[in-house]
Amino acid sequence: MNMVLVDIDKISYDPNSKGYLVMLKSFENDDYLEILVNTKDAKQISLAKEGINLPRPSSHDLLLDIIGRFNAKLKKIIITDYKTSTYYAKIILHNINSGEIGIDCRPSDAIVLSLRSTCPLYINKKILSNILPDNKEEFDDEENTEILLKNLNKALDKAVMLEEYETAAKLRDQINDLLKDVTAG
Repeated sequence: MNMVLVDIDKISYDPNSKGYLVMLKSFENDDYLEILVNTKDAKQISLAKEGINLPRPSSHDLLLDIIGRFNAKLKKIIITDYKTSTYYAKIILHNINSGEIGIDCRPSDAIVLSLRSTCPLYINKKILSNILPDNKEEFDDEENTEILLKNLNKALDKAVMLEEYETAAKLRDQINDLLKDVTAG
């Protein structure tokens, strides 16, 4: 499965649906995906994004504690599919005895687990290509190039930290290509 590393960019109220949109933004380019969640899930995602721990553990904290006590590691989280107006996700665990194990979950829970554990969050590239229009803007001016370089470097640092070397190599190549264009222009 071809995947895109994403970050939780923002959470905003959507008055039309009376829910909250969680914007997941690609580290590689300006692609993004908005997932509609209910108020309770938006609150959990916001708390996790801000790094706020409540006095008592949440269900997500409990799950992460159980995973750790079984000597498993949360390896990655993937938003895998979109069918009939519903997104699907998987958490990928790794255990020395069992290897990789994929478990289906709701995207809102997957996002919270990703934030609480600093586990990388991915989106299946097919979802982005099916949902987003192909009207990317060119980065012509200097300010946009600086912002893009900053974001790419941030993504590179995160990929290296998470030992996602294939993603890191792609990001490095994008940075080098952008720098060549800047010096050539």
